Amino acid sequence: MLWNQPWTRRSTKLGLGLGLGIGLAGLMLAANGCGNNKGGTEDTAVVVPPPSEVAAAKESGGGSSGSAAVDKTPSSNPAPEAKGGSSKAEAAPVKAEGWGTLKGQITFDGDPPAPTMLVTKGDKGAKDPEVCAAQNIPSQRLVVDPKTKGIRYAIVYIPNPTAKNPEAVSEKKNANVVFDQRNCTFVPHVLAAISGAKIKIVSTDPVKHNVDSKLQNNKFNQALEKGKELDITGIKERSPGKVVCDIHNWMSAYWLITDSPYFAVTDEQGNYEIKNVPAGTQKVVVWLEAANRPLTPTSGEAVNIKADGETEFSKKLEPSNVRPE
Repeated sequence: MLWNQPWTRRSTKLGLGLGLGIGLAGLMLAANGCGNNKGGTEDTAVVVPPPSEVAAAKESGGGSSGSAAVDKTPSSNPAPEAKGGSSKAEAAPVKAEGWGTLKGQITFDGDPPAPTMLVTKGDKGAKDPEVCAAQNIPSQRLVVDPKTKGIRYAIVYIPNPTAKNPEAVSEKKNANVVFDQRNCTFVPHVLAAISGAKIKIVSTDPVKHNVDSKLQNNKFNQALEKGKELDITGIKERSPGKVVCDIHNWMSAYWLITDSPYFAVTDEQGNYEIKNVPAGTQKVVVWLEAANRPLTPTSGEAVNIKADGETEFSKKLEPSNVRPE
């Protein structure tokens, strides 16, 4: 059996070579993965996108490979965003085949339910009743205009545009975004801003409040008294998240902080308008706090934006789609 020995020696060398190669590859992956966090674990948000977001990234030009879809997710290190920047993978091209305006109305189909009263005027059992019970405080989760049936506080946005107009980005980054605590409610009830914009949190009430963020990737809890201000920058949320006051447990609001400049919150009549949208097919999302299921797919509904013109996109909320309060 001596004829077998050279092959045995070659097999042994081959096995050792493969073992060393795999071991080195594992060390390289560890160095570039979770173990290579130069910024420290406390300030790092690791984001694992849900399947709907991976699908949205593919549909917006990410290709069919898994790695291309993952490149569309937020950066795991928020430090560059605090300076107003964005990663190369997140940047959409500037050029487009023209720009257009997206507008429409979000309405309720039928007679809406009466809003729940969170605090009744004169309620001595409410916290800080001299301020918080000075008037009725109705729920704002579903605010419907009686004449037009328009729904206030719906968010219409394009999470993955095919291009970003520099004028649209500049306008949103320089917007005056204020989040107030007034009459023991958050104003506005729904806030949308671009990542990199400064959000100024203020309180005009003479009683103490706190802003407790339940956002998935940007949690904070800050007490605030009248006359005090707090500036928040460098955060990003791919979907609306909740903000509450722990002192007055009926107070809540929703924030959407996105790296896309294409978003709007509907007004009192349910109307919205988004300018400088890239022409062509865009995926549009409509979010409503009161909806039991989305009015659009979570990755967005395809809308063909006309260049140098207006494109209408409207939606209705059916009574059967209202989530119980």
